[in-house]
Amino acid sequence: MTRTTLILWVCTMYFGVVYAVPPEFADFAGQQFCSRRSRGDQCCTGRIDECSMPILDTVCYCDIFCDRPNPDCCPDYWEVCQGVPAPTAPISTTPRPPTIIQNDCIADGRYYNPGDVSKVNCQECTCVENQFRQNHYLWQCDGEVCLIRDSIIEHVNRGYEGWRAGNYSFLWGKTLGFGLKYRLGTFLPDSDVIHMTSLRVRVDERLPSAFDSRDEWEGSVSAIRDQGNCGSSWAFSTAAVASDRLALHSIGSINVDLSPQQLISCNGRKQLGCEGGHLDRAWWYMRKLGVVTEECYPYTSGQNNAKGKCYINRSSLRSKNVLCTSNRIASQNIYQSTPPYRIRDDEREIMKEILTNGPVQATFAVKEDFFMYRGGIYKHSNAPDDTGKVGYHSVRIVGWGSEQTSLGEEKYWIAANSWGTQWGENGYFRIRKGVNECDIESYVIGVWGKVDGRSIIRPDFSSLLSFNDGPIKAAAARGTSDKVRKGHKHRKHKKDKKSRKAKNEKKGKKHHTKS
Repeated sequence: MTRTTLILWVCTMYFGVVYAVPPEFADFAGQQFCSRRSRGDQCCTGRIDECSMPILDTVCYCDIFCDRPNPDCCPDYWEVCQGVPAPTAPISTTPRPPTIIQNDCIADGRYYNPGDVSKVNCQECTCVENQFRQNHYLWQCDGEVCLIRDSIIEHVNRGYEGWRAGNYSFLWGKTLGFGLKYRLGTFLPDSDVIHMTSLRVRVDERLPSAFDSRDEWEGSVSAIRDQGNCGSSWAFSTAAVASDRLALHSIGSINVDLSPQQLISCNGRKQLGCEGGHLDRAWWYMRKLGVVTEECYPYTSGQNNAKGKCYINRSSLRSKNVLCTSNRIASQNIYQSTPPYRIRDDEREIMKEILTNGPVQATFAVKEDFFMYRGGIYKHSNAPDDTGKVGYHSVRIVGWGSEQTSLGEEKYWIAANSWGTQWGENGYFRIRKGVNECDIESYVIGVWGKVDGRSIIRPDFSSLLSFNDGPIKAAAARGTSDKVRKGHKHRKHKKDKKSRKAKNEKKGKKHHTKS
C-alpha cells in the first residue's frame, strides 16, 4: 500500500462531532507512533515525507501536511503534535500527490486511461495494460534517474548514517544528469595542477578543537548565495573566497560581494560558463584583470542556464573604468588577488590556514545522496540504487568542530554551499574531517587579496613555509589572523613602533651633538 491509496473513510462520533478516520489505522488507536520518533524530531513542520512511521504495509506521517482534508497522519499525531483530539475532516478522494499506485494508473489524485501520459518526478510515464493481470493497467516509465529519490532518502534516514536526508521542491522533477550538469560546475583540475606541489606550513602550536570564521570575523564572511540552475560553483566559490579574504586582510575596511556573473560571462578562455569551469583559470582572471562587485554586475545566469553576454571588456578593466550593468554608472573599483596557492591535504594545515588567513576554497566529489542532505555530518551512504555517477563541486570551508555520536566523537568541516539558505543547514553543510571524505581535503586553495595591484597587508614572513622541504617566502605567510583579530590595536602597534623609532632617532641626534 502507498501513501496515495484511495482511502475509504469510517466516520465515528466524538462528542457529537463527526471525525474522518482511515479504516486501515482504526485498530491502532491509542498506540504510539509519532511519540516513538527521536526526541526533538517527533513532529515536523511543512511537508517532510521522511517524517513518518511504519504502519501495516505502508507509513503514516507526523508532519503538518498530513492534517488535511484527506489526512494520512499517524493515529497519535493530533494528541502528540497538536495536543488536541483528531480534527473534523470532510470526506475527500484527493490523495497526497504525486506518488503512483502501481496496480492501476493513478497519479495526482486522478485515474488515467490506457495510453495517457503523465510526468512523475523526473520521469515521463505511459499508462499501459498489465500483462499479468487482466483488466488492470500500470505505469510504464522512461527510466530516467531522478535527482531526488525516495529510496535514497529512506535508506539514509533508516540506516543510522549520522546525517539526515530529505526532499527539496526546487530539485524535485530534475534528472540526475541535470543536477550534475547545472547544480555543480567545477571541472576536476588538470593533471599538472593536481600534482602541483603544495605549501607545507610548520604547524607546531596547539590548534583549537572548534573554530568558525562566521563567529571569529562576524560581518566579514560572505553570506550564502544561490547559483540556481547554472553549473557555476567554480565562479561562486572563487568570488566568495576572494570577498572573504579582501574583508579579512583589510581588517574590514573592504567588505564587498564580488560578482560571479562577471567570471561566468567574461572569463571565457577554455571555460564553459553555466556548464562548468576551471578554478585555476578563474583565479588567473581575478589576478590579471580583476572583478567588480555584485552590485555593479548582478547575477542572472541561474534563471536560464546561460552564461550571458560579457558587458565588461578587458580594456576597461585595465584602465580601471568600467560601466556597471546594473545602473550604467561608471566605477573604478576593481578587485584583484595574488596568485592562488594550494594547501597540502593535511587537516592541521587546512585548519591553520583558515585560522590564520580565513575561509578556503575546496573542490570535492559530489555523490548522488549529497543533493538530499538536510543536516548532520555528511558521509557517502552507498545506497543500494546509487548509480555511481559523480560530479565535482567547489565550496568554501569556513571552520571545523566535533560532535559526540553513537559511533564516538566525529570531527567535521563546516562548509558553505551555493544552493541557497533553504538547502542543508541554512545553506551550510558539515562533512567528516580528517578522512578526506569525498576528496574534500585533496584540493584546497588560499589566496591573498589585492586592490589597485597592491597587496592589502604586507605579508608577515616571520614564519617559515616549506616548499620541497626548503624555506620560501609566500603571500600566504602566517600572521594575518592576529592582525585581523587585533584590528585597530594592530594599527596602534604600528604607530607605537613609529613613535619608538622617532624617539630613538632623536636620542641619536642628541648623542651625536654631545660627542
